[in-house]
Amino acid sequence: MWRRLQRLGVWLAGLLMLPLLAHAGCSRTLRVPFEDWRPYSFMADGQHTGLETELLAAVAREAGCKVQYLRDIPRNRRLPLLLAGELDVLVAATPRADAARYTRPYRDERLGLFMRAEEARPELRTLDDVLQAHLRLVTHRGPSNSPSVQMFAAQGRVTWFEAYAMGVQLMQQRKGDVLLGDSVAIVFAARAADVPLVELPIRLVRDPVTYKLSRRSLTEGDLHAFNQAIQRLEARGELQAIR
Repeated sequence: MWRRLQRLGVWLAGLLMLPLLAHAGCSRTLRVPFEDWRPYSFMADGQHTGLETELLAAVAREAGCKVQYLRDIPRNRRLPLLLAGELDVLVAATPRADAARYTRPYRDERLGLFMRAEEARPELRTLDDVLQAHLRLVTHRGPSNSPSVQMFAAQGRVTWFEAYAMGVQLMQQRKGDVLLGDSVAIVFAARAADVPLVELPIRLVRDPVTYKLSRRSLTEGDLHAFNQAIQRLEARGELQAIR
């Protein structure tokens, strides 16, 4: 009887500990590169804000993590630093076969194709149509760097950019004919620069994006904490409300 009571006590103690374990903090403060990527991340009144910033804040808070933003890290240095354990998290990542950990998806990214309003050609229905029309593509070395984009590059008909504001400026300066990238970011940048762009009726892949975690600096437990946090926030509708 005494042993049965002891086992019952251990079982009850385990149940009481479950909420604490579910919200256990990360193994370290998360070092995240910051960039001005409106409307996803930017500074306002001295505070980090934007869609990505708010989503990460919610997930980190739910997972029991603290976030430290690091500025002035070039885009092409971020992945090597993550793999070396000098950065901990990259946002809006597409899972690939590399030496990183990927969380479950937390939002979708929709790519779009835009032309200057006065030159828009609604008869263009596919990327291949754009290619066959001998138009020049303006895009960035990121998620849109796909095999289709490489066909433009093979013909020497790609103008690259780093920030969306620059992409819109390149369109304004007629350094290209079609702007390819994240639809929300392009619309925001075009409105901010007062450059009239029109989205073409071309369906592109709507990709789910994840958080990319360093294997060198974070643990399997950190990945689990992130995934559980995303799952709980989705179940409560909090990520949807932010999006």
